[in-house]
Amino acid sequence: MSTSVNTIEKANVLRKEFLEIEINHDELLSIEQFYRCLDKKLRRQFDRELGDQLYQRMNKSFNNKITVDEFIKVFLQAEEILKNKIESCKKQILDYNKQRKYVSNQFDSIKDSERVNQYGIKEDSYLTIELLEGMNFPSQNVSVILKLENQKQEIQQQNGPSPQWNKTFNFKISTGLEELQLFFYTINHPNIPQLLGTVTISLSHLTNQTKMEDCCQLFDKNGQQTQTKIKLKSQWIFNDSKSLSNQIEVWNEQIKTAQDDLIDFERDLATLYEPFPSYVQLIRSINKEELAINHQPPNTLVMTPINNISTQYNYKLYTRLCILVVMGLSVFICFGKSQFLDLILCFLFIIEFEFNRLYKSRLLYYTVAVGISLLCDLVWAIKYSQGFWGSDATETDKYYAIEKSPNRLALILLYISFIFKLILCALLGALSQEMSEKLEEQQPNKNKQMKQQLLYQKNKTAQFGEDNTTFYNY
Repeated sequence: MSTSVNTIEKANVLRKEFLEIEINHDELLSIEQFYRCLDKKLRRQFDRELGDQLYQRMNKSFNNKITVDEFIKVFLQAEEILKNKIESCKKQILDYNKQRKYVSNQFDSIKDSERVNQYGIKEDSYLTIELLEGMNFPSQNVSVILKLENQKQEIQQQNGPSPQWNKTFNFKISTGLEELQLFFYTINHPNIPQLLGTVTISLSHLTNQTKMEDCCQLFDKNGQQTQTKIKLKSQWIFNDSKSLSNQIEVWNEQIKTAQDDLIDFERDLATLYEPFPSYVQLIRSINKEELAINHQPPNTLVMTPINNISTQYNYKLYTRLCILVVMGLSVFICFGKSQFLDLILCFLFIIEFEFNRLYKSRLLYYTVAVGISLLCDLVWAIKYSQGFWGSDATETDKYYAIEKSPNRLALILLYISFIFKLILCALLGALSQEMSEKLEEQQPNKNKQMKQQLLYQKNKTAQFGEDNTTFYNY
């Protein structure tokens, strides 16, 4: 629906643009009149190269004349093509930048650690040869021997006249001065090999370290070229950092080309829009609306507050009573030890409970906090209860546990608070199980849908000239 409404609205706005210069939508125009209309709208000469491209795409069935509706049809097509090219260029630039970054990271990781010999060649440098196929070979069995200094590899017999090998070979390179020789033999009936020709591959044309495909002619034993040819691919990696550096340069060139194409397409689109300011305003408003639709808020976590739940058990009542008891005990325990953590937790819990700000996640946090407080109290109680437990207690323990009555009172109340804290943890856990959390998807903007529906009905009944359906029947 949205695309249909936008297309109708765009066509009507363009028709109004031509009506401003007293050109009706079904009026026949020659190429000269067409250019005069665009020049008049622009108040200067319209780009003739772009105008010619538009004119060539129009249906000139009336003595090489066109209508405004025909122009609108081609105009919207050209706009869509240019927009697609712009988006494609942007995606290409992003992809090329990712590839360049990946290669650049590899280059940074090895540029200082790579080891090369006196010839600037890495220790594990290899020449890779992929022998593909032969052409114009005699109709006999053919065998191949590949030789590089003391390294030798062989291919078994293949039938001519167009043998298919598709074999890959690797040869270790030490100096870069080596040459690879390929010997081709035909096998006669008594299995006697006869030299058909040779090919010599030098490493000098492989210094860019990229894979190259060649079509090489064979030379006979007298050094004369023959009509026999082979296809092969070759690559020599002798320095990884240099190879990666070359790849970075290639990606830079591709990024530059894509950026230049993007500038050209954006300039063409701006030139296309230039004679039609009202149309440009419409495009901007449509883009803003589409941006608002495409950026709807993500799924929202809907949480139920504590006072909005109902349960068959009196968990909420028991929890409030228990927190008040723990708070009262903490006040008296403060005469013997610092109990500010419990007091802060109790105050925060009561405030959030009264203002209905407790959710499932917060209840779990409070459960963990009460557990930590319980653990701290347990350590303190074990330390200062030794005065009650016999002769192993130190004088200090006895002093704090027995001689000081506030400490003795705090210790007794602390044991009582253990029980209520355990009960409180159980109540908080039970409450959290009663409270639900779920993801709710954001509903589309109903006002936006109603607006689009009204706009569609309005444009559907709008009248421009005698026939408002000419453009849409193409």
